[in-house]
Amino acid sequence: PMGGPRALPDVEIAEMELAGERLCDLRLRGFAYGPQPQDARAIYLIIGGITASPFPFGQPDGGAGWWPALLGTDLNDLKRDCVISPSMPGNGSDWQDLSDELLLRGERLPALSILDVADLFVVWIKGLGISTPLRCIGASFGGMVGLAMAARHPQMVARLVSISAGLRPDGWGTGIRHVQRELVRAAAKRDSLEHGMNLARQLGILTYRGRPEFNTRFGALTPGVDAPPVASYLEHNGRKFAGSFPAATFVMLSEAIDRCHLADTPELVRDELRKISAEVVVVGVPDDLLFPWSLQLELHQELQAAGATSSLWKLDSPVGHDAFLADQNKLADVLIDTTVFRPEVPPTARLGRYKRAGTAPLRTLHLGLLGCGAVGRGLLQLLDWQKAELVAKFGIEFDVVAICPWTGDKAARTRDAAAAVGNEVELHDDGEALIANPRVDIVVEVTAGDDRVFDLLTAALAAGKPVVTSNKRIIAENLEQLTTLAHRTRTPLGCEAAAASAVPILRSLFNLADSVTGVIGILTGATNYILTRLEQDGMEMSAARAAAQAAGLLDDDPTAVLDGRDSADKLSILAYRAFAAWAPPSAFKVRGIDTLRAFDCDFSHAFGFRIRHLARAAIIDGRLDIAVEPMLLPAWHLLGHVEEEYNTVYLSCAHTGDLSFFGKGSGGLPTASAILGDLIDVAQGKAGAWPRPQTLELVGQAAVERRHYLRVGLLNDELGAVVEGLFLTHGVVVEERQLIDARIERAAAGKRPAVRGNPQAGGVRFDSDDDSPAQVVGAWLTGPCPDSIFLELIDEIKRQPGCSDTLAIGVLDEPTPAAYRVAPEHRAL
Repeated sequence: PMGGPRALPDVEIAEMELAGERLCDLRLRGFAYGPQPQDARAIYLIIGGITASPFPFGQPDGGAGWWPALLGTDLNDLKRDCVISPSMPGNGSDWQDLSDELLLRGERLPALSILDVADLFVVWIKGLGISTPLRCIGASFGGMVGLAMAARHPQMVARLVSISAGLRPDGWGTGIRHVQRELVRAAAKRDSLEHGMNLARQLGILTYRGRPEFNTRFGALTPGVDAPPVASYLEHNGRKFAGSFPAATFVMLSEAIDRCHLADTPELVRDELRKISAEVVVVGVPDDLLFPWSLQLELHQELQAAGATSSLWKLDSPVGHDAFLADQNKLADVLIDTTVFRPEVPPTARLGRYKRAGTAPLRTLHLGLLGCGAVGRGLLQLLDWQKAELVAKFGIEFDVVAICPWTGDKAARTRDAAAAVGNEVELHDDGEALIANPRVDIVVEVTAGDDRVFDLLTAALAAGKPVVTSNKRIIAENLEQLTTLAHRTRTPLGCEAAAASAVPILRSLFNLADSVTGVIGILTGATNYILTRLEQDGMEMSAARAAAQAAGLLDDDPTAVLDGRDSADKLSILAYRAFAAWAPPSAFKVRGIDTLRAFDCDFSHAFGFRIRHLARAAIIDGRLDIAVEPMLLPAWHLLGHVEEEYNTVYLSCAHTGDLSFFGKGSGGLPTASAILGDLIDVAQGKAGAWPRPQTLELVGQAAVERRHYLRVGLLNDELGAVVEGLFLTHGVVVEERQLIDARIERAAAGKRPAVRGNPQAGGVRFDSDDDSPAQVVGAWLTGPCPDSIFLELIDEIKRQPGCSDTLAIGVLDEPTPAAYRVAPEHRAL
C-alpha cells in the first residue's frame, strides 16, 4: 500500500543498560507506511505478537501483510497518516551476541520484561526524532507493551488499543509458555533447535485457537487412522514457524511476558496506572484461552479505578486468541465503532458497546440505628475503621444518618457516638420516626429488646427497608411471621448476629447445598465463660457471673443467659435455617447453668468428663430432636475443649460429612462484625432467602435413653446408702460414684481442687462456701436409662428427708463424628 513499507533509519546505540543487563552495539530497526513522520497528520505505532514482523500492511516485496484489514480510511489514511512498526529484538533489531548460539551453548538470555521491551521501543522512537504523541495498536504481546509504554512514558502515547492482552499474565498462560521454552531448551541440548521450535509452536497453536474451532474442524482418532486429523494441521504450523523464526527471540520475549510486573502491590499498580493520560480501548475475545476475557475485564476495571479513560469491547469469535488475525475484519468493525481514531469525536462522547463492564460506581447506603448500646457503638467503630477497606473490596460505604436511643442505652454515650459519626446524624425519640425517615435505606436493630421491637421490624419490612438485627429473642419467637413478611415483600432480613455472634453460621447455612442432619454447639459465649471460671478457677456461680459482667460479656440482668433462654433463641433460628422447621423456644426443653456448682466440674472431671452448655438439634426418623441443656461430654470431645467466651457449632451433613465453626460469641465488636457482614450481603444483593417453614413432630424428651450425672446434697453418710437403694429399686445401673465431705478445705482459690488419696474411693476433698446444711455431697454416673425413669428416681430422692441441692444432667453418648474427637495420643493433654 502506498508504495509498500520503507525502512526507517537504524537507531544505533553503542551501549545501554536495560533491566540490569549491559547491552552493547544495539541496532534498532523498523519500517513505516505513508508520509514521513514529521509530515503526517497522525502517527500510528503497531505492535503485534511475539512472532509478528514489522509489516502489518504489506511486505517490501509486495507480499501481503499480517493485518491488512486494519488499513482503511475509517481507521487511518496513509495519504495523511504515518504507520510505524518496530522489528523485534533478535528478529531485525539486535545487539552484540543476541543469537540462537546462546541457546545452543546453554547460556542465559537477557532477562527482559514487557516493561523493558517498552523502554527499548521508546528509545527507538525517540532515536527517530519522533516527539508527537502516538496512537498505539497492540495485540497480545504488543497490547501489553503498549500499556507499559502508556504507563511509563505517558507523554508518548495519546491513544491506545490493547487487544487480547491484559494487565498481567495468568498462571495457566505462564505454565504454557514455560513448557514451550523447556521444549526449545531441551532440543537445543541435542543441536535440534528447529525440532524444539516445531513442538513449541504446536503447543502454542492449541492455546492460540479456541476450543469451538478445533471441535468443528477436527475429529477424533478413528479406527484405521494412525494420527488424529489435527496432527497434520499442527505439524504444518510447527514446521512453518520453526524454519522462519529465531529461537532466541521466541524464548526471550516469551519470558518477557511472564516477567510483566508493574509494581509489588495492587495499590502500587494502581499508582502506576494513574500516570496514564492516553484514552484506552480494551478489546477481548470471550473464547480466548491464552489471555482470557477475565484479564481484559480486570485491566479495564483497574484503569477505571485509577481514573484513566477506558472502554471495554468484545470481539465475538470462535477462533480464540488468534481472532485478532483470523477474524480481523470483525476486529476492524469493532475499532471503527469505538471511533477512538477519529479526531473529531471527543472522548466524552464515546460509549463502549459492552456498557456493563468496568468498575461499578461507589455505592453509599444510609443506615438507621435502633439502639446504640455496646453493639451499636461497636458497629460505628467498625464502619469507621474499615471504611477504606469496604470501598476497596466491595465498592460500598455505609453512612449512619439516624439513631434512635433505646431503653438501657446511656443517653450521654449515644449523643457522643452520634457526634463522632458527624453532624448530619439525626436523633429520633421513637423508632417509627426513624423507619419513616426517607434518608434511611437499611434499618439496623441493636436494642436491648422488648415487645415494641417486633412492631418496628414488621413496619420496616412492610416498607421495603432491609432489616439487620441482633435481637435473638424477637426473631426466635416471631421467626415464622417475620420471614414470611420478608419473603412476600422481597425484603432482606439479616440476623447473623442473633445466631452465634461472630461465627458466620447462618451465612454458611444459606449457601450450603448439602442436607443438614444435625446441629450441635455452644451458642452463648457468656455461658461458656462462666463454666470456664467454675472449672478452671474454682469460682462459685456468683463470682463467675460477676467476672463475666466485668469482662463486658453479661448484661446487668443475666437471667436469660443463665437459664438457657439465650441459647434456646439462637438454636431456634439455627434449626429453622438448617431444617426449614421452626420450633419456638417455648416448644422444647431448655435448661440453664444457674444450678451448677464448681464441684460439679470437679466431679465430672474425676469421672473423665467435662460439663458444657449444649444446644443441639437433629432430624431422627422424620422428627425434630431439639434441646438446650448442660451435659457431660467425654474429655476427648472437642466441644469440651472450647473455653472462655468462644462459640462453636458443628454441622452433620448427609454427603459432605461434618463441618465446624468457631469464633467469639460475646462482646460488642464480635457481634457488630456479624451485623456488618449482613450489611455487606444486603449491599451486594446476596442476602439469603428464608425457607417456608415446615411442621415437624418433636421427639418427646421423656423417651430419650442416655446415661446421667446426679449430684445430691446429703445430711449424713447413711443417706448415701438410701440413694443407692433407690437406684436399685428403679433398675438404674450405677457405673461410678463419689461421696465426699462437703466442708473440708479446698485448694487455694483460683487453683484446681486438691486431690488426696484415690479419687475413685471418694478421695477428692472440697472446700465449699455453700450454706447448705448438707454434710456430704454424693455424685453418681449411671448407665443408660430413659429420661422418664430417671425423672421418677429424682422425684423420689427429693422426697427423702435430708436430701437437698439435687442436680441431674445428661451425658452426650450418641455416636460421635470423627470431627468432634481429639486423637487418642492427645487425650492426655
